[in-house]
Amino acid sequence: MADLTTEQFLDLLQERGGAQNTDFAGHDLAGINLSGEALEEILAELGYETGQGRRPSWFEPWTKGISLSRVKLRGMNLQMADLRNACLEGADLRETDLSGAYLHEATLEEADLRGANLTGAVLSHTILWAKFPSLEGVHLYGTQIEFVPCTQDQFGKGVGEELAHDWLRAREVYLALRHNFLDLGRYGDASWAYRKERRMERHAAYPSEEGSRWVRDELAKERSPWTKWMPAGLLERLLYLKLFLVPQRGVPVQCKRYIENKLQDGLCEYGENPGRLGGWGLATAFSFAVLYFLMDWVSPNPLVLALAPGAPASPLDYLGFSLASLATMTFVRLEPASNFAALLGSIEGLLGIGLLALFMFTLGRRMSGN
Repeated sequence: MADLTTEQFLDLLQERGGAQNTDFAGHDLAGINLSGEALEEILAELGYETGQGRRPSWFEPWTKGISLSRVKLRGMNLQMADLRNACLEGADLRETDLSGAYLHEATLEEADLRGANLTGAVLSHTILWAKFPSLEGVHLYGTQIEFVPCTQDQFGKGVGEELAHDWLRAREVYLALRHNFLDLGRYGDASWAYRKERRMERHAAYPSEEGSRWVRDELAKERSPWTKWMPAGLLERLLYLKLFLVPQRGVPVQCKRYIENKLQDGLCEYGENPGRLGGWGLATAFSFAVLYFLMDWVSPNPLVLALAPGAPASPLDYLGFSLASLATMTFVRLEPASNFAALLGSIEGLLGIGLLALFMFTLGRRMSGN
């Protein structure tokens, strides 16, 4: 429990002339009640409501809660603290333990929460907006996040669960953030949270802590004649590959889910990036064009393009033929010169149909805000 009562804490604030740049290092504020309701009772005792008392410096009339703007609470213990309606604008809360804290309708605009622990906290209608990565490394598993104004840029490299490689909890955090962004109408941020959520799911399907332990145990064993010559780094990679392809007992690996997830991310970022599909389409057309050109270059007779006599094929002809095949179009002048070229053109056409269908789906998904 807190080593200061609510009244003692408020008296200390009053003595220091307010919270701005005040450092409370050395105090344990776990479970302290600084809610707007508690302050109303204290203000009534001071005669503030009847006009007899003077408004104290620790009261914020805008939020009707405690004024802790620019306060320094870095690394402090605020577990289960009641901070409803508190004004913590610009506060230094880095690495602060706010697990289970009640921050309903609190204002933390421009507050620094990097590395803070907000596990199980209540953040409904809390303002967390800032112009810098103020939420990088923050732990949010089990946190109630409802209508909390914030942006994806504030999370920097990711939430605390992701940076700690706790993939399943990180997935739940990004799921909660996605719903919060959708409620706020921030569809771009919701798309980012969805992609993060799916990537956490992919990481969870790959060998993590248990897999690393198995690999370390295998490396500690005496090497066989087949692996004695291998560098340690190469052998470690091969062991991870073996673990991935042939799961061992006690090591959770979901090979199929991982591959499907990786493929979806690489193609279109889980249906969230139509531009990437356009890039894949251009890359496919260019790759087939190079293949067609090389086939005719090494063959004495044309295998791909049969042009009129005296009209040698140029690189642009091969690129045009490739684009036409990808778009399932035909040109009288550009026809396949062999059945093998026609087969390759048909395969490219199938790829083009698939890419176009996926592109239209992804584009519609993005335009509709998911």
